[in-house]
This record gives sequence, structure tokens and C-alpha cells, in this order.
Amino acid sequence: MTSPATYRTSEVYDASPDFVYAVSLLAALEDATGQEGHAMVLPFLGMARAELTDFGQRRPARYVPVQIGDLRSGLADLEQRLTVLLADSQVLQHTLRLDSARRLLRRGVATVT
Repeated sequence: MTSPATYRTSEVYDASPDFVYAVSLLAALEDATGQEGHAMVLPFLGMARAELTDFGQRRPARYVPVQIGDLRSGLADLEQRLTVLLADSQVLQHTLRLDSARRLLRRGVATVT
């Protein structure tokens, strides 16, 4: 028997600009299929996204358009944004998920360098 979700819609969707941009950047990186090294880093991006969104428990309120010029610079930008989010995090669960997402991203970056 499953229990009903205890989250209200307002608790699940996060509209903070930093979070929205980080998830949008991650989605744009996942979509950058023509970039060299993309296939190697894609699984790590997916795992990082799952961690960042708490496996569906936390979602961006919307997505913003993000252009990816270079995969490596996009990955570096995402790592920097995750580091900022981690430093500002006040919720333990989010802190743990952000740290895990950043570690996964770093593992992915190591595969393309």
C-alpha cells in the first residue's frame, strides 16, 4: 500500500532563478548531442539531474532557454552554479543532493578530458 504524497504543489516546484537556470543548463547540456564527448558525459548528466531534482521531489517551476557553445565550458558553468547553490543551500536534503550532483558532474567531466 502506498502512502499519498505529502508535498503540496508549491513545495515541489522551485522558482528560484539559480535553481531554474541550473536545471535549464543541465537540460541544454543533455541536448547538446553534436558536441565532442557528449556521449561520454551524458550518463553523468542524467544522474546529476536526478540528484538535483531529488528524483522528482523538486522541480523547476519553468525552464529558460540556454545556448551551449562549447560542451566543456557549459560543464564548467554548471559546476560553478552547483557550487553557488550548494553554498547558499539551507535545506539539508537539498545540500546533500547538490553535493551528489556536483560529484557526479565532476566524474563526467573527467571522462571527457
